[in-house]
Parts: sequence; C-alpha cells; structure tokens
Amino acid sequence: MSKILITGAGGFLGSRIYREYKNKYDITALTAKDLDVTDYEAVSFVLEKVKPDIIFHGAAISATKACEDNPQLAYRVNVEGSVNIAKIARKIGAKMLFVSSEQVFNGNVNDGPYSEEDEAIPNTVYGQTKLEAERLLRQEIDELWILRLSWMFGLPERNVPNNPNLFWKIICAVMSDKQIKIASNEYRGITYVYDLIDNLENIFELPYGTYHFGSENEQSTYDTAVFILERIGLSKEKIDRIVIRDEDKYKDKKRDLRMSYEKIKSFGININTSQQSIERALKEFDFKF
Repeated sequence: MSKILITGAGGFLGSRIYREYKNKYDITALTAKDLDVTDYEAVSFVLEKVKPDIIFHGAAISATKACEDNPQLAYRVNVEGSVNIAKIARKIGAKMLFVSSEQVFNGNVNDGPYSEEDEAIPNTVYGQTKLEAERLLRQEIDELWILRLSWMFGLPERNVPNNPNLFWKIICAVMSDKQIKIASNEYRGITYVYDLIDNLENIFELPYGTYHFGSENEQSTYDTAVFILERIGLSKEKIDRIVIRDEDKYKDKKRDLRMSYEKIKSFGININTSQQSIERALKEFDFKF
C-alpha cells in the first residue's frame, strides 16, 4: 500500500481527499496545527518519521486578500514552506505533488486559454508566490508534479470545510432571496472538486511535470451563474431578479483565467466541462428549488 502524506488536510481540497482515500491508502493527514511548513526542523522530523511515498502538498495561504495584507507571511508559507517540503521529500525519496493555481495567469494581458508553455504573469501576491514556488521546486526535486487548478467548487458537507466559490454563492443568494452582482467580463472555468478527486490516482501515474487541471468554460462568470440557476429550476423572471449583470467590473480589460487542458487530456485524463461539473454536483446532492 502506498503511503501518502497530505499537507493542508484541514482545507477544502485536502480534507475531501483524505476522506475519500483514507480506507484505501496509508494516509497521514496534516493540518496547519499539526505541521508548520515554515519550520524546516519540524518538516524534517515529521517527514522522516512518516517516510511517505507521495506528498500531496496543499498547505498554503490561498485567500487573495490575506496574501495582499501579509505578503511576507504569504511568501514564507507558500514559497519557503513548499521548498522545505521539497528538500526533505528529495532526501527521503518521496514524490511530490504541488498544488498551484490558475492565478499565476491573473496579470496576463492576452486572452486565454493558457497552456503550460505560456508565460505566466501574476499580478497578485498569491499568484506571485505560487509561480515562485513552482520555479524553486523544479530546481529542488525531480520527482515533482505541479498541478495548476482552476476555481474549485463544492457544497457544504459534514465535517469538512467549504470554500468561497461561485456555485455556493449563487445558491446562498437564492436561499436568502438577495440580489447578487456577477461580472460579465470575467472568463474562468469552475470545476467540481470531485472531478479532481476521482482523477487523483491517474494524476499520480503521469510523467513528472506541470499540468493544468480544470473544466473548460466558454461562458462568462455571469452566464455560468445563470446556468446554475436554470438547472435548479428557477424561472427567468426570478433569475433576472436575483443575478445582476456587473458590466463595470473588468470593463477596461476582461479577466480571462481560462487554461488549456490539452496536455493532461493527451494522457487519457478527461475532465468535465464547467456545465457538466455543475450538473454532476446538482445530481449528487439532489439540489432543486
């Protein structure tokens, strides 16, 4: 049985991965309380004790505002902490999967979708720390997968945290009967978290390298929000009352965070579109109004 160590196991993605695979693999799930990744000696002690075959490194400060407000801390955790993990992983012969983000493309001026070969120009502290971590990890360890994820979504579940995501934001607006403004000049995929979790074992079989993973989406964020509400059975009249088209946000330059997934598809990993992801989530949770 493979031994897997998860950092960031208290977060949205890590907690669900642990729950899904804990009975299949020997998994050590570490939250921020269990391991301070910025403490090299602590990282060394834990990893050398566990001796995992694979490290899923998801620990990070991922909230954009938190990174902007605390850039030094963001760098310590997202960059230096990741390098600490990589150094010990190489020392003990463990493979490493590093969770990166579409946010590395947040400052690009050309339109997506972006491939793994396109230059990434992040303009946020979070994106900058993720890209810098990618660069340093490639220098530190050869047995490395870098997985740039699109915007993951899910619904609240028992004993695991949810994350701020478009899908749940829209559902909450309907339940509270409050209007919500959604950008019509933003383009990005939203991906059901279980589309990734179901493919995790396939990802561990990929050649080492950088991969984009997420759902293709040709619709704007506004149109995606409308699609969600249509699929839960709301009338056009109610949709128009709940979701307000925000044309001012990104009006000078549309925000395009779409990534190309042709590389990962070439290895036989097929991913749902955002619309298919939405329909899958609604079916699994039997969510209707």
